[in-house]
Amino acid sequence: MKNILKKITQTELDKVKEALQANPICRPMNDLKDTNKDNGEIRIWLNPHNQKCFNSGWFTYQDFYDWSNNTGKIVKGDTDEEKQKFIEVAVFEQTHDYGWSIFYNKGFFHLIDETFHIELKPGYGMYRTAKNSLKITKTNHAEIIGKVMGSICRYYMDLEITYNSNAQRKMHDELIGAKETLFMLGVGYYGANNLPEDPENLQWIADICMYKAVYLYYYKKYDGKLPDFDFVLKYKSKN
Repeated sequence: MKNILKKITQTELDKVKEALQANPICRPMNDLKDTNKDNGEIRIWLNPHNQKCFNSGWFTYQDFYDWSNNTGKIVKGDTDEEKQKFIEVAVFEQTHDYGWSIFYNKGFFHLIDETFHIELKPGYGMYRTAKNSLKITKTNHAEIIGKVMGSICRYYMDLEITYNSNAQRKMHDELIGAKETLFMLGVGYYGANNLPEDPENLQWIADICMYKAVYLYYYKKYDGKLPDFDFVLKYKSKN
């Protein structure tokens, strides 16, 4: 009886909100309220949670229904093909822990050298020395950091890192150890986690290391078929 009564008393705005709740990528940051504009039309102001994939502005009821179906004016892009790229990024970020980190940090992943590994000189038993050990100079600190962090990234790139996973906790602990060791050797410094975006900022570069491991894991899992993050990052509307 309550459900029947609810359907009877639902306003158009209630129906819009219900439609959005059915699609997890359609998340407004503001409380949606319909407003009579000067020309008599009803419009609703939207400030979307995912502002890289969706537009803010005044929209009609139909615009919101379209959004709940992954199309229409709220979705960024000038063509259906472009809109689909934004939807794919939004869905990926909604369904994967740390999925958001790829979009924001992909441009810095080259600073982490996960391809470097220590080669051992020929020898017997456990008494073997490094053939290509790292040598610290006054000008190669960024390179040293990239290779040290890269050795950690190389190990964890084969593990799925989620917010509460054992892999996440272990990688975080190993990165703390790497930062402390580098700092004691006079390599790098402690800045903020977000600024400056400097390869010698140990706090920031450690996060980039984890985010690259996340990216490489999903890149391998999906055979390189990830959303087009680069397109979304560089997109500028022609309208």
